Amino acid sequence: MVSKINMTKGNSLGYGDIEGELLGRRLGYYIYNEQEESTYRDIWVLDRSKSKRVRTFSGMATHYRIVAHIELSKERGSWHVDMIQVDSRYKGMNLAVKLYTFLLKDEGITLRAGSSQSGGGRYIWNKLSRHKDITVYAKKSPYSKVITFPKAGKRELISKQFDLYDSNAEILAVAS
Repeated sequence: MVSKINMTKGNSLGYGDIEGELLGRRLGYYIYNEQEESTYRDIWVLDRSKSKRVRTFSGMATHYRIVAHIELSKERGSWHVDMIQVDSRYKGMNLAVKLYTFLLKDEGITLRAGSSQSGGGRYIWNKLSRHKDITVYAKKSPYSKVITFPKAGKRELISKQFDLYDSNAEILAVAS
């Protein structure tokens, strides 16, 4: 079920030093998977060109600007987007769409839209459906066999067969 919600627009994710598996370097950023369990992933995007030195107990450390953060949890064979945040300084660059595309293609996972989506989240999935190498589809309910391929609207996905938002529908994406 995808419910519509409202969220504040500004985010300042600050600086950090992420320790984890480097998934790749894209768009001039480093993408890290800090924590991977069988049912949870914590993805961080760092801008390695923006850094600052921080004093720690063991000496000095370099922290990099955090561009984006995604929390994913695995349910019923797909990765549910629990939360995505993009630093306000990097908004308008379609980073979330590019990051979703990276995860779908390079990591080979199936993404499922969060159970509640802000206007920005609906816009991300709308833009994602316009990619030629990504297939976005929707199921009428989690265990339903009725599926549709929603079309991109002005700000959110549109389906002629059933309501996508504020219903039991699920929206999923795979690399084609």
